[in-house]
Amino acid sequence: MVGLMMVGLLTLTACGADSFDIPDLPGSGGMVAEYAPGLADTDIEDRAAAPDSEVREEVITTGTATVSTDDPAAAAADFSATVREHGGRIADSETSTRNDLPRATVTARVPAAEFQTVLDSLADRGEVVAQSTTSTDVGQEKADLEARQRALQASIDRLSELMAGADSVEDLLRAEEMLTQRQAELDSLTGQLDWLSDRVALSTLTVTFTVDDDGYRPPNVFEQAWETFLFSLQSVIIVFMGLLPWLVVIAAIAAAVLALVRRRRRRRTRPDREEGQPEE
Repeated sequence: MVGLMMVGLLTLTACGADSFDIPDLPGSGGMVAEYAPGLADTDIEDRAAAPDSEVREEVITTGTATVSTDDPAAAAADFSATVREHGGRIADSETSTRNDLPRATVTARVPAAEFQTVLDSLADRGEVVAQSTTSTDVGQEKADLEARQRALQASIDRLSELMAGADSVEDLLRAEEMLTQRQAELDSLTGQLDWLSDRVALSTLTVTFTVDDDGYRPPNVFEQAWETFLFSLQSVIIVFMGLLPWLVVIAAIAAAVLALVRRRRRRRTRPDREEGQPEE
């Protein structure tokens, strides 16, 4: 009895696989033809697929922009702070110098409702020289994945019931094999749905901050060297001033020790002189 129920389940999941691109189990076609002829032609697509009226608009928005500014690093830091203020996060950030021109690139994940506000704020940080936005509706794709997820979950629940009432080791092993495969497919679908949900909830905005090639003047090497020297000299003076009280104490101790040593030497020298004088 359990074996016949498993054959029927094989037929149902095989039809579901045709509708949802789920791989068939090896050899399942022969079993269906033998135990339940005609069931392989059953179409459950209408029952599994979501009706058009239930499909919600799910939009993934991505944008890129290039902003010309006097200080790319400072502008990038300011932009990152704005993203966090609007509930977003920084996915990637990079600061570099190319052909002596500084640049900074920030990739931000912004809540969909705040995307346009954050995008408009770029005008406050310099001249927006390039900008593009792409919106993709993945509502139908997400609805199809959810339908496949429900069908797989129903198959897994049914297989669990069959395993609980299996009459033989063969039936148990066969159900366990099918359950493992269906669970792997369900986990894959769940991962895809999670990825889509994350992309819909948080839009992606990549901004590159650069400087104007004509108006930018690289820092003078000699000026940088002089500033470095002054900074080093200032550091030495600060260290010396901090050590000065200790140096005074050490000098006083050294002077006292030196005076004591000289006094002892004088005391030793006087008896030697007195012994060396001739008697009258």
